[in-house]
Amino acid sequence: MPSQQAIPIVIRSHNDLIYLRQTLDMVEGQSLPVDIHVYDNASTDGSAEFLASRKVVVHEVPAGTYVPGKVLNRAMTEVDAQAPFVVFLNSDCTPVDEHWLAELVNGFADPKVAAVFGRQSPRPDCKPLFAKDTDDTFGDGSRQQYWRHCFSMASSAIRRSVWETLPFRTDIQYSEDIDWTWRIRQMGWTISYRKDSRVLHSHNYTAREFSKRHFGEGKAEATIFDWSTWDRSLLRYSLLPYMRQVKSDLGYAIKTKDLSIVFQSFLLRGAQMVGRRKGFKAGWAGRETV
Repeated sequence: MPSQQAIPIVIRSHNDLIYLRQTLDMVEGQSLPVDIHVYDNASTDGSAEFLASRKVVVHEVPAGTYVPGKVLNRAMTEVDAQAPFVVFLNSDCTPVDEHWLAELVNGFADPKVAAVFGRQSPRPDCKPLFAKDTDDTFGDGSRQQYWRHCFSMASSAIRRSVWETLPFRTDIQYSEDIDWTWRIRQMGWTISYRKDSRVLHSHNYTAREFSKRHFGEGKAEATIFDWSTWDRSLLRYSLLPYMRQVKSDLGYAIKTKDLSIVFQSFLLRGAQMVGRRKGFKAGWAGRETV
């Protein structure tokens, strides 16, 4: 890829003014030239006024119309059609240095790679268990090899030619990135993780918010993957993961000498298990009616 060709950066934003300035500053300071497009979903926190003062192309996503796959497909058609790769970055994902972009797109050196995703690190104010989850999911990438599939659109890039053969699904509200990358893997493409392409990104969910998130992910998961009777059972899908996570959290509490993590673990992992189980059942029921 020519070093001077501006790389399209698609930033999805909704009421993230608190992070938007930091993120744009770091994106504009990258070692490679960029062409920034912000897809703002009816923000009411002053984001529109702020974006008007920056050198970015703003695309409005009206309130009530946001569907992840639709916005991603729309972005692919509206940014530079000659760009072989398109980069996606959430507005609350702040690159840590000027090499974030170069490290990310270097993942396409292998022609078999269809999508690349980078490392996410917790922000300093992130609560312990959410910080642990972020580091476990990303980190140096060593744990990903044991999972069925791992990807995150929050800091990522995709090969345009692959998207042209298989656009994003528009009938799911969660995990559209997991669905797309899983399907292209079945087509023979590979996914690259770049641990040195780093952003700060984390959330401090309440138990209710955490459960809601996992409901959405569980619902999507039921439709994305194939499931045997054992794999979707209460024991295999819900109880065993819950026990493994609590055990891991207890070890983390001992290591960090923070016993408050013990109480947080039982509460949050319980909310996670219940939300994900309910979502999976809802997704499976919908799948059976198709």
